[in-house]
Amino acid sequence: MIEIRNLNKFFGDKQVLFDINLTLKPGLCNLIIGQSGSGKTVLMKTMVGLLVPDSGEILFDGRDFAGKGKADRETLTAIRRQIGMVFQGGALFDSLSVLENVVFPMDMFTHKSRSEKLNRAKECLQRVDLQGAEKLSPSELSGGMRKRVAIARAIAVEPRYLFCDEPNSGLDPRTSELIDTLISEITREYGITTVINTHDMNSVLKIGDTVNFIYEGKLWWQGNGRDIMESDNKEIIHFLEASELTKRLLAKRNRS
Repeated sequence: MIEIRNLNKFFGDKQVLFDINLTLKPGLCNLIIGQSGSGKTVLMKTMVGLLVPDSGEILFDGRDFAGKGKADRETLTAIRRQIGMVFQGGALFDSLSVLENVVFPMDMFTHKSRSEKLNRAKECLQRVDLQGAEKLSPSELSGGMRKRVAIARAIAVEPRYLFCDEPNSGLDPRTSELIDTLISEITREYGITTVINTHDMNSVLKIGDTVNFIYEGKLWWQGNGRDIMESDNKEIIHFLEASELTKRLLAKRNRS
């Protein structure tokens, strides 16, 4: 579980996050949504330690990860080793094979033997249905395959926390659905606390166990993928109307 308490972030004199209070639970897909410039990306970067908050707390199962000298180095290192990350573009190393891309985080964060790392990498690739692709280079993969390799790499270190930044970006609708299903299944199988930064309303409706809407740097609305369509919040409605899917669903709701 990840708990965020009274989190504030400034860039110079400009405040971009305002007293964010949020609980993200294990075994669930916890989605963060919002318009461009709303602060959702800053929030995720702060959660994974790429940015340091100006005030507030970030607790990973009760352990402080907020920086500012509050947490000791040993605790910070232990938490970082339990974080898996799926980057928006996949962020695979073109100079490495698919298999070596998945091995890479284990080289960085584990003391496994070479054979143990290879076996674990093959297990993860099999889990994302990419067995047989071990020797391919990232340039030989489709966009969906690259995202699946990125997921395999993220879970290779058996993380307790999984962060996904726009995992469906650049994918066609069918492939996006497959990625959503894969992330949701892995989250439940391993009891991971999964945090997904997305603007894809298909993802919100399908796997949004919890949905957190950030508006102008504030936590504006919370719910799930089922009840977001019933919200009367005007900012939520405005956000939903930007998607053709949810715009049609809103119109259908209003006619009924």
